[in-house]
Amino acid sequence: MSQRLPFRRTLAFRTVAGVVLLLAAVLTVTGLAITATAERTLDSQLDDSVRQAMARSAAFTGGDPALAEQPAAGPSPGASPMPTPGSTSTAQPEESGGDSAHWDRDPLETPGQPVGVVSVVVENGKVQRATCLSDEGSAEELSDADVELLTTAGIVNDVSAATPEEIEHAPLKDIELSRGNYRVGVAGPLSQAGAPAAPTQDTDSGTAESQRYVITGLPSQQVDHTRDVLLATILGGSAAALLVTALLGFWWIRRSLRPLAKVSESAADVAALPLESGEVPVRDHLVRGDLAQPGTEIGDVGYALNLLLTNIDDALQQRNASEAQLRQFVADASHELRTPLASVRGYADMLRLSEQLSPQGRASLDRLLAQAQRMGGLVEDLLLLARLDAGRAPECKEVDLGEIVAEAVMDASAAGADHRWDLDVPPEPVTVSGDSRQLAQVVANLLSNARKHTPAGTRVTVTLESAGPQAILHVDDDGPGVPAELQEHLFDRFARGDQARTHAPSGDETREGTGEDSTDSAVEGSTGLGLAIVRTVVQAHGGEATVISPRPGSRRGTRFTVRLPLA
Repeated sequence: MSQRLPFRRTLAFRTVAGVVLLLAAVLTVTGLAITATAERTLDSQLDDSVRQAMARSAAFTGGDPALAEQPAAGPSPGASPMPTPGSTSTAQPEESGGDSAHWDRDPLETPGQPVGVVSVVVENGKVQRATCLSDEGSAEELSDADVELLTTAGIVNDVSAATPEEIEHAPLKDIELSRGNYRVGVAGPLSQAGAPAAPTQDTDSGTAESQRYVITGLPSQQVDHTRDVLLATILGGSAAALLVTALLGFWWIRRSLRPLAKVSESAADVAALPLESGEVPVRDHLVRGDLAQPGTEIGDVGYALNLLLTNIDDALQQRNASEAQLRQFVADASHELRTPLASVRGYADMLRLSEQLSPQGRASLDRLLAQAQRMGGLVEDLLLLARLDAGRAPECKEVDLGEIVAEAVMDASAAGADHRWDLDVPPEPVTVSGDSRQLAQVVANLLSNARKHTPAGTRVTVTLESAGPQAILHVDDDGPGVPAELQEHLFDRFARGDQARTHAPSGDETREGTGEDSTDSAVEGSTGLGLAIVRTVVQAHGGEATVISPRPGSRRGTRFTVRLPLA
């Protein structure tokens, strides 16, 4: 079964991430559009307010001919009646009378002027008044730095100043005063009689028309505050919307994909089944109900999975039937071959005992008996494997594995006198539950394998020990070892690592590294079933057989290990 994908690569996460990213893009575009529209609207409203304040100031101080002939309106609520520095007169029209009463009015006394309005009156290049309407409604003097900023920032000139008739389209400018950011404009020049001032001076009389400019400004803090609040609201709302969408979207998508998880569980259950064994209940893990009905995405996946599992189940049944027939054939053939082989050996023994044979004839008869004996062993091996494959459990009883190993080493040392044999068995019994004949064949096959596939003079060490609940048998040799590419298939049936070692050579050739003649080689040839029997028998006894080459702590050699549960 494959490992689960990381969380960041799951379908639910990628879907939610895509939705959140798409929503973030939409909210970003929408927020930018709303912010830009709001800024234009707020700036336009501020500009209109500044121009209205300019118009009121210009009209109130004599810029409007109609208002010049009327009494001046009273000061706005909270406006200071005290004269400001530089003013010529603050008397009301009833006290002064004439046009001069209008001319000397403070623009802050204009009815309807908002709190925070800034007014600077410049007459003939000199600042006459520079005041600001405070939050309490009183007039406050502007600082010299603010007055200098307002009068030297290029506002009062023939280009930027607007006559009373042009105030509606008067240009405005942003200036940063000590009180904050202001949007200001200039109205003028204004004449005492309400008409535009004359641009020239009468040098003969030494008098000139007074030229007056009124600088009016409104604070932009409220606009900036509104803009900041709007931006914070958009950002906070967008973040909250993204978070809620991510959480609820992930919950909903996980809930919607829950049936797909059930389909995946069915596939995982089938993947965990031992498909290499006999009967496997694949059909018991089919996807049930609406999850396997075509028409929806999940239904299509479930239906396709069921088709796959059904085909697999049919193929496994056919394979099992074929293997059962093959096992039965091998068992029957092996059983039937035992009788004619016994007859061949019997007649050969009779010939050797009853007939006078030449030396060549006796050698041929010996070869016949050897091959018949070898074929008999092959038949017995095939019959044993067929019985184990059929699931026939071994006849288990408590046996001393140490005694079986000692007897096998004695037999191997007699058959392989050209090898050096070492035995290390604990003095106390190592008792396991199993078939003594099959376990003896396991040990004998391991020792025979070490003897056949290593050169003369090789040391073979057999070690038996108890470790926890297991009995562990090691068969080590210091031979050339097993190639790495063959170790994985070493316990397979009919697996042969070296064809020169498993077939009888022709003529006068000898086995590589052994010096044995062709007759011995023919007898000692490998059938490729010895190690297969080892693993099959060990697994039938609840253990395992493994191989390591080179052996631990060495650059050569091979170690076979058999682990069996203790009784």
